[in-house]
Parts: sequence; structure tokens; C-alpha cells
Amino acid sequence: MSNYSDRRDFLKVLIGGTGAVYLALQGCGNEQTELKNVLGPNTKTKLKRQRFTIAHQYIREKSLPVDAKYSQELTCDVVIIGAGASGLSAALTLHDAGYDVLLLENEDQVGGAGVYGEMHDIKYPYGSVYFVEYSDEIKSICTRTGLKPLLAPEDAVLHKGQLIHNFWSDSSLQTLDLSKREIDGMKRFRDVLLDDTKVPSYPISRTLTPYEQELDALSAKQYLSQYASPYLEALLDLYSRSSMGGTLNDANAFCLLNFYSAEIGSEFGRDRYTFPGGMHALYNAIASLIPKEKVKTSHLAFSLKNTMKGVQVTCVNDKNEIYVIKAKRAIMTGQKHVSSFMIEDLPDDQRSAMMTMQYPPYATMHFMCNEELFPNQIMDVWTPEASTFCTDIICSNAMQEKQKNSNSYVYSIFGAMPQEQRNILLDDTLLAKHGIDIIQKTMQYLGKSLESIDQIEVFGWGHALAIPYPGSHNGPAQLASRRHGNIYFGASDNDAASSVENALANGFGSGREVIQSLT
Repeated sequence: MSNYSDRRDFLKVLIGGTGAVYLALQGCGNEQTELKNVLGPNTKTKLKRQRFTIAHQYIREKSLPVDAKYSQELTCDVVIIGAGASGLSAALTLHDAGYDVLLLENEDQVGGAGVYGEMHDIKYPYGSVYFVEYSDEIKSICTRTGLKPLLAPEDAVLHKGQLIHNFWSDSSLQTLDLSKREIDGMKRFRDVLLDDTKVPSYPISRTLTPYEQELDALSAKQYLSQYASPYLEALLDLYSRSSMGGTLNDANAFCLLNFYSAEIGSEFGRDRYTFPGGMHALYNAIASLIPKEKVKTSHLAFSLKNTMKGVQVTCVNDKNEIYVIKAKRAIMTGQKHVSSFMIEDLPDDQRSAMMTMQYPPYATMHFMCNEELFPNQIMDVWTPEASTFCTDIICSNAMQEKQKNSNSYVYSIFGAMPQEQRNILLDDTLLAKHGIDIIQKTMQYLGKSLESIDQIEVFGWGHALAIPYPGSHNGPAQLASRRHGNIYFGASDNDAASSVENALANGFGSGREVIQSLT
């Protein structure tokens, strides 16, 4: 067992061979602040974030704490970095095949974007809400753990004070006070979503078809212009900002068609599934099938390199204890732009491709009311007339296994922010002001009193979503996720498109790929 000789040598390990550092807002866990009496006489506002303190201290600031110390060396067959959906599914695949895995997670809990909060026994999602493909892998996990997903309630659109259910049906579209040209355009768009030959799929292939290349090159806004419907564009811009991390100008048509094809409702055979509080139940179920000692939370991996016999990963825990892990293979399931600074000998072209990946700052606002804002059978309400401050309102009471007989109702607002507002996530006052301002405007828009709010929680996501920007799917994504020696990649941003299905598919896929390489 060796020790680092001095701070200078240790910083070489910390920074790696690139000479660059990375800025990462990772972790949620215990980095939280509670502010009392911020809004109304009885309101408490609680702030939580992805964890970033240790990452900033060790990487961005290049500051080695005086109490940092080398602890021990660990060995395993495969080390996996990141315990979100991708990392968990990769770890389960390898564990089931009999391999010794070690899963590292910077947060103090597993689940990635699938974490949740709870108010008055009502669970609500901080991030990932539902899934649409009840795949064989998910069915197997549910069978093994006794987990049962819920059929997700339908969405609705709030149009001029009226909730429109089954929005994409002909009868509902006809109720909109729009021109025949606009309504016809919306119907044509809906019919494209129902044509499986027109909707591209994930994970993306190494070589796209000409049609897929065309959709990737077009922004979602450019694609939608053919339908001549400003209302359609306004509605889908809400969806794009909420689910894809950017406006219609920021996202490509490829991702829009794939993602939104699952949103048009069970009336068209497009069922969705969820759990109380969102996807955390599924990710916890996966974790329960992996030995606890093989999952190390509150461990930040910060250096990774290929060796003659495999890989070497260096990580630090919350006590500033340094671990060196030697394995035959490694799977990176964190964000690509962070990976680009962690891997010491990464080729320049792959590093450049990783750096093109875009991750918006993102905040989710959650509040509990003592009155019902929307009927319990609606999961998500889209708000085109409130587009400057609110995209949609998630109704968590509708996602519970049993309806609560109480006067407590929990609602959530999800919202990406411009890159220049990233500093908001690091400042208690700014983050609280941002969240409360959105909630205030939303309640005013709904014609509801702020006095009905009893509790508020604001969650700051540093890099929760990868924006599927135009051109990302035809070259950059494939190059960024290319195997590098004994290092593999498995995450939703392998395709520059964040979704439950994509994260699981890339995780299971990278696990199988590693098994094949070890066989």
C-alpha cells in the first residue's frame, strides 16, 4: 500500500493528464437548507441540490483538504461510476452473470434523477416521473422484487381556464378556438406520432438512416413549421423545456417525435406507468438485487485511466478518504462532459465530442396546498398561457397507490433554466427566490390564494438532462460513447437524450457488452 508523497503529486492524480478541471454539480443527499417563514405565515421553504461541494473542492478549486488521506486499495471485476438508472441496470446485469461489481455514487442514495420527497405521506418526484415501455427487463425486476407499477393517470391542457381532457382526440381539438388550418395541422402532427414508421427509436444506431439524419439535423421548431400551427408550437415548446431541457430551437426533431409519441394518451394505446413519487421505487428495486456492500454511496470518482491489466479509478468519500480501485473493466454512467475531464488518456476527438453535450441548470418546485387545484385523476396539467414561468404542473396525489383522505395536495413544477442562470443553484437566497417567484406567479395565474400553501421545496439539478441538440445524434453522440480501452459508457446521454427507457437500455446494453469482452 502506497501513499501520495505530497499535495503536488496528489493534484496530478486529481486533475489527470488533460491539464483541465471540470465543474460538476453532483449529489443531492444532505446538502440542503431550510428557510422558515419565506412565504405566508405558516410556510417553510426547504432547498435541496445535487451535491457539489466535494467535487468543487477537489476538482474545480484544485484544493486538497488538509485531512485528505489515502485509505486503501480495492479490487473487483468491474467498477461502475454512477448509481442512476444506467449504473444500476449495468451493475445488475453483471452481478446476475456472476461478476464482482463495485458501484460508486456521489450522492448519499442511489437513483440518479429518480429521487423523491414526501409531504404528509404524499410522495412526489424531484425528477424522473414515469416510463412508457414496460420492457421484459422491467417486468423481470418487478417480478423478482414484488414491485407493481401503476397505470399513470392522463394529462390535461389548461386552455382559457378550462381543463381539456383527452387533448389529442378529434372532439377535444375541435373545442379549441383556433382556425381550421391550425386544427388540421395539429391532427396531421398527431397522425405522424401514431405512425411507427415515422417515429425514430432509441438507443440510436451507429449509422442513422437518411430519414433519421434529416430529423436529427432539424430543430424541433423547424420541423413543426410544416404544420402551420402557432398553438401547436407553443404547447410543444412547454414540453420541450420540461422534458428535453431546452426550447424547440434547442432540441432536434428526432427526440421530439420519439418522446412526444408517448404523450398523446391511452385513448391511442399509449399507456404510461409510474410509482408513488416517480421512478425511485423501480431504481430502489434494482438496487435491492445487488449486495449492499457492492454499492458505495457518498463516493465521488474523480480520476480514471486504462492500465496494462484493466483500469484504475480513484475516488474520495465524505470523510476525505481516498480509495484506489483496480478492475478489469469500468463503465461510466455519469455525464459525458464530466467524464471528459476524468479520463486521463482520452483521445482528443472523443473528448471534443463529449464536450459538445449540453446540460441545462434545472429546478423543480414542489408545494403542498390545503385545497385541491386539479381533479385527482389528472397527473400533469400543461399551461400554454403561463409559458413565461410555468410549463406544466404535476399532481402527485394522482400518483399514489391509495387516494389520501386528507386536505393535503402536492403539486410540482419542472423547469429548465438558461445556462447563464446556473449560479442560482449554488446560492440559497437566489434559489429560494427563483422557486417562490414561479410558485407565486403560478398560483396567481390559477386564481388561487398563496395562503393555501403550507410547505414549499425547491430542488436544484446541475446536470440532470442532456439536451438533444440538432446534430447531436449523427456523430457526436456515437463518438462520445465509443469504447476507450477497458472503459465503456452507458447512460442516457449516450444518445444526448435523457429518458428512463434510454438510461435503462444503455445500462443493460453496456453491461452485456462488458460481459462479452470478459468471456
